Amino acid sequence: MTDATDLLKPGERLDYLARENLSIIQNPDYFAFSVDAILLAHFAKVPRRQTARILDLCSGTGVIPFLLSAKTAGHIDAIELQEALVDMAQRSCQLNNLTDRLTFRQGDVKTMAAARPLYDVVTCNPPYFSVTNKQTQHHLTSHAIARHEVYLTLEQWVAQAKRQLKTRGKLFCVYRPDRLDDLMETLLGAGFSVHRLQFAYGKADQVAKVVLVEAIYAGGRQGLKVEPPIVIYGSDQQYTPEMKAIYYGD
Repeated sequence: MTDATDLLKPGERLDYLARENLSIIQNPDYFAFSVDAILLAHFAKVPRRQTARILDLCSGTGVIPFLLSAKTAGHIDAIELQEALVDMAQRSCQLNNLTDRLTFRQGDVKTMAAARPLYDVVTCNPPYFSVTNKQTQHHLTSHAIARHEVYLTLEQWVAQAKRQLKTRGKLFCVYRPDRLDDLMETLLGAGFSVHRLQFAYGKADQVAKVVLVEAIYAGGRQGLKVEPPIVIYGSDQQYTPEMKAIYYGD
């Protein structure tokens, strides 16, 4: 692993991903990855073969591609709107010696041209909140863009996933349970069949925090499988054994 001394800029920090032995550059003034991204990378099933093509939309500082790099020998492309986040992801890529396997680009998900060849898998940790939901809108612009549909709506990122996937390609995403009906309707309208769901709870006695979704493009009816739930924290306020395994390994 490259020495981080020359790669960090003022105000930045390194966050360590113990299970994969990777370090991610982050800056608290910008949107930083959360447990949602960790859960999505764990949930996603990607081909292991070297010829696999994977695309991560709304990539932020790149945590999902970095985590997926431990699960596949294929190449992973990542698109992020915010230049500062792309810059951090690119330097993290150098830091972890993954420049030959991961490509981070600044771009607008809405206007991407279809790739050739198409992708086997698309992952997305999209903005969750509609712009009318002022109560939960973060005051920092970087956070607002990442969390709210300021520049990218549900319909737009689903349409782009459809454009980039080959027939029977898979989309893995994480979303808010209170908008699951919107997500399901949009996916079905775009030609996806929803194949697998998994709900994650902050604590066992709370409502679900996020829902993880696997959908197949133009794959016909697959039957819906609901996985056992993930509980993040125990009554002692510490990670549950399952969550520790996701973060740190068995």
